[in-house]
Amino acid sequence: MKILFNIIVYMTLVCLNNYLFACTIFTSASNDVVLAGNNEDMCTTNTIIHLIPPSQDNYGRILWGFKGEGNYQGGMNEYGLFFDGAGTPKVEMAYKWDLPKYNGDYVMQGALEQCKTVEEALEFIKNYKMPYLQHCHILLADATGDAVLIEWGNNKLNFLRKADKNFLIATNFNITETTDPEDECYRYLTVQNMLDNSEPNIELYKNILSLTHVEGKYPTVYSTICDLKNQKVYLYNFHNYSFCKELDLNEELAKGEKQYMIRSFFPVSTSELMFRMMNDCIDDFENVPTSLITFKINLKKPFEEEKLFINGSAKELGDWDEPGIELERINNNTFEKTIPFKEGKMFDFSISALNDKYFLFDSNNELLKEKTVEAKTDTTVIINISDWKLKE
Repeated sequence: MKILFNIIVYMTLVCLNNYLFACTIFTSASNDVVLAGNNEDMCTTNTIIHLIPPSQDNYGRILWGFKGEGNYQGGMNEYGLFFDGAGTPKVEMAYKWDLPKYNGDYVMQGALEQCKTVEEALEFIKNYKMPYLQHCHILLADATGDAVLIEWGNNKLNFLRKADKNFLIATNFNITETTDPEDECYRYLTVQNMLDNSEPNIELYKNILSLTHVEGKYPTVYSTICDLKNQKVYLYNFHNYSFCKELDLNEELAKGEKQYMIRSFFPVSTSELMFRMMNDCIDDFENVPTSLITFKINLKKPFEEEKLFINGSAKELGDWDEPGIELERINNNTFEKTIPFKEGKMFDFSISALNDKYFLFDSNNELLKEKTVEAKTDTTVIINISDWKLKE
């Protein structure tokens, strides 16, 4: 729960200080169709889905969020119960919540494990304190079309329903303490206008997600559309709505427990690559596992007097500041250095001699160029240098 709380606080501070953080969640229903959609906006693309089959004690479910985080941002179970949350400005919570903490993961994950409907989920979560609602609100929806937005406001726990509308929306403001929701957020108004005039369908939801997505330092890193009646998920990566990964939950659960990086389902996107190289805040997430990358430099002829350095766009390599990180000399022809990086980190690097006095040539006798590495697992990156020449 501490991990979830820290991320919610972090996202809320981003929202308050930079006006850049902006998640969008919504659901609507007709007689035959019940959908829920979500844009997840954050400063890292280290995003995953986790498929957990049913067991004797728990329902099967799909969860989505960030690698290394103990609690997920949202999910849906085999009965079409859905949840997702969005950060909000801090609200006062001067109230003694005389209930126990949920003994396990995030209480909403517990609801997916134990409940089929919104009503069952509300009965479940009412048994536990939820102090993180000081910084967020959570939308619940189910296959019957029922939905509720859970938030803390006016110093009490509130359960907001659809009322006379056929939809429910959550962005990044506290609705209970707001007199005019439509004036608070352009994304809220965009979603409301589109849902108010159309029956729910996949194309409509895709268009809504596209119109409310965010770019910049805190972009939309993944999007979901959930068909709650048929337990299907339509997944999009890094605000690219041209490519969709359709997941039939029951078919996927039959394959056993699986965890995937969301980007693994999609073609490589130049915009995502650039973001990962320049802006990804993966280093700020303490619980992301690390990979050990060994850089091994082999020289065809002895490099007897000079030192070799590795420099690059990662902070572990000096952020391109000279001279970089000195490589350890193994012998006259070999230099080496092992450095830990967060899994999912992507960066450029180059090799240079002290004071950049030499031209270095690769195994093709061409000038050694910058190279790109993604930290996935422990690995060795081998650079073969055929020649080195003093610069005139």
